Amino acid sequence: MAGKHQIVAELGENSLLLPNVVNAALAANDRAKYLIALLQAAKAHADRPEAGAVDLKLERIACGVDQAEFDTVAERSSKEGDGRYSIPSARQVYELLVEQVRQMLAPLEVGGAAAPQDGRPAAEYRRRLEACLARQPSPDGDSMDGDSIDRIAAPPGGLEDGLHAIVMDLHKEINRLQRRISTESISGAAVYGLANEDRPLVEAFMAGVHQTEKLKFDHPGLGTTATRDAKALVLQNDIGLTEAHVLVIRVEPPKVTATYTDIHIQRLQFFQSLLRPFAVAWNDTVSKRTAGLPDLYHLCVGVFVARDQDELTRYLTFLGSRLVFLIDWNRARKRLRKLAPKQLGLDVLDWAAANNVGHMGFLKLGGEQFVFDALRLTAQGPLQWGGQLADVLGEARTAEFLKFALQTTTEGLLAGRSDPLIRDEIQAELRHYFDTIQEGILAVAAEHAGLIVELAMASRDSLLLGVLARDRDYLDRAARRAKAWEHRADQLVNKCRTARGWQGETSQPLVHLVRTADDAADELEEAVFLINLLPAEGAANGSSTSLQEMSGLLVEGAHEYLKAVENARYVHRGSARERIEDFLEAVDHTLLIEHQVDDAHRRAKSGIPMFSGDFKELHLFMEIADNLEQAADVLMHSALNLRDYVLGEAITR
Repeated sequence: MAGKHQIVAELGENSLLLPNVVNAALAANDRAKYLIALLQAAKAHADRPEAGAVDLKLERIACGVDQAEFDTVAERSSKEGDGRYSIPSARQVYELLVEQVRQMLAPLEVGGAAAPQDGRPAAEYRRRLEACLARQPSPDGDSMDGDSIDRIAAPPGGLEDGLHAIVMDLHKEINRLQRRISTESISGAAVYGLANEDRPLVEAFMAGVHQTEKLKFDHPGLGTTATRDAKALVLQNDIGLTEAHVLVIRVEPPKVTATYTDIHIQRLQFFQSLLRPFAVAWNDTVSKRTAGLPDLYHLCVGVFVARDQDELTRYLTFLGSRLVFLIDWNRARKRLRKLAPKQLGLDVLDWAAANNVGHMGFLKLGGEQFVFDALRLTAQGPLQWGGQLADVLGEARTAEFLKFALQTTTEGLLAGRSDPLIRDEIQAELRHYFDTIQEGILAVAAEHAGLIVELAMASRDSLLLGVLARDRDYLDRAARRAKAWEHRADQLVNKCRTARGWQGETSQPLVHLVRTADDAADELEEAVFLINLLPAEGAANGSSTSLQEMSGLLVEGAHEYLKAVENARYVHRGSARERIEDFLEAVDHTLLIEHQVDDAHRRAKSGIPMFSGDFKELHLFMEIADNLEQAADVLMHSALNLRDYVLGEAITR
């Protein structure tokens, strides 16, 4: 190739040399930025030696500077006084920096007609460089003026032109020139200087990019450039708009080295997780600041060694297909954080990438705001200040809903459905989740009502089989069962109080229903306990007849209440008339039975003057009667609360 370059130069066709000169200039740009950073690091360490020196060894190796002695320059630097600094190899570093800047000028000088029309000519940059060097005194051996270092590192736009400013402007010119001179396109990638064996590898990578690039919608990004250096195929993808967000891939079959930089460490970790299906070996992530970049950025290098050509091709395709999920990922993460805990949001984004759904559709429709809008219409009220959707639905249901939202927005936008239609679909699904919450609480209420039935039957059977038949063993067993049922009823109440997703405003009537009905369970368990204390010789007393009547009525009332709760689980707008009638009849029967229990309670009181037992026995009888009457009263109020909920909310859904 050296001979070909020489003959081309002799023929005056310098433009044919341009791709190689551009590659060399880009490499010189990396070296120049490293050398500037080295001088800054040396001055910073000399100013504050207690803070430690920045290690730039990885940068030196990556940009191809061979002088290993530069690795200790920063830590060996110190102040001399009068604004001067002792920096080992300062003159060598400075002269090498100037050499790199001159090498960056070469593409503009060689390009001639190929130079972009919006760029500036090489002569202008040459004049800037010579003027800068004339103002900038060279280091005196290892001694260097601090102001000189500051002028060298000053970014564009300052009062005085410096080497760093020239380097940055030249880098922009070279990038523009590189795009202009690309000799061909392979599947959308701008390429030049490739070997024949590189083409299928570029095609494989671009096939992956094209598989998923539609998921970015109209967001810019994913531009790819490919070329060859002396040893490897090199691909670069710009991903998005962030300056330090770049992926560079070196392919030296069977090895692929991916170098990824990002200002967001969470997104870097996400990128690494995207490649889990392949055995990528990651070096330690390093964080650094570089002159010309406003933010701290993070760098990681992952190496994959393929077993054969087929696996190499599959890896490049898969790698290309994952890049779209990095665009605006951090913004999506922050938006989801307003709806759900941090880890849940990360899990949803992992799912969205694994299922080729992405998050850009979600962002295009407004992110968390369109969910809040749907929530306000669905739940008839906004979240409490600082609250999250997960506080209403619970984490598991929130994860399901957010996955639905991301998938529906993506598929809807890709299919060309209107924004209002997609929003309506999201709201309908959110309504389903709220309906499911109500159904879940009603299921608990039904189980709780079933326990009340068991307790009512226990009170009735204890009076009939235990007291009248004088079966003390039966009474003991009944009391133990009643205690267990009452404990289970308390557990159901606690479930309603503490379950995530059941504390919302729309859920409160049903939670209150279960809490209220639990008083009936408490009263009935107390009645069974007291029945166990009745003396056997008092069983024939006439007052027991009223208790038997009341307990029998309570069994009927508990069954009617249970029937009302079971019907309420399936009542909604559009329910069959028979279903609503069954519900209302069960409520009405519960109220009627409460009146009958009241009458029986009065009859029990009216028998007090004729009571033939002692005072202790009378006290037990009246306590039991009061427990049974209170239980009936609680069931009546619970049935009324349930009726208000069903007629006021359930059948309007």
